[in-house]
Amino acid sequence: MVFIFITLALSVFAHENNESPRTIDTTKECPLCGMIPARYPLFHCQIVFMDGSYEAFDSAIGLLVYLFFPEKTERSSKTVQSIYFKDYIAETWIEAKETIFVVGSEVLGPMGVEFLPVNSEETAQKLSQLEKGKEIIRFERIDRNYLIRAAKKEWLHVLASDLVLH
Repeated sequence: MVFIFITLALSVFAHENNESPRTIDTTKECPLCGMIPARYPLFHCQIVFMDGSYEAFDSAIGLLVYLFFPEKTERSSKTVQSIYFKDYIAETWIEAKETIFVVGSEVLGPMGVEFLPVNSEETAQKLSQLEKGKEIIRFERIDRNYLIRAAKKEWLHVLASDLVLH
């Protein structure tokens, strides 16, 4: 009986601390725009919190605005455990720290203009050429100032630009 209790307790602990992307529920709404991210698998991205809960987005730009402008997006005060983006080419999950974005391209996502996440500099260069990207930037270099500059250059979709600039 003790063995069963310990096994159960360890499995619950492992589940709560699991550092992997979540399966996006088909009814989960994007906290920024209210759309249903599960409908747009190519543009999936998510924030996983330490308590095991998550927020899903249908736009990398939406996730970034949610993350860097909490006073404008009613962002949860929960501690972030990990952030994931769907690689635009490979269609696999990549961790934020490994993500490189092609910015200012002609590719439109569910919300309009989109940052295209990929997992390598080489892929980013090829994608940028193919889709007429204006800039390539690593996730860790993005901050509030970068998003404001991107909004002024019209590299953000309308909802994100409104939140960032007003």
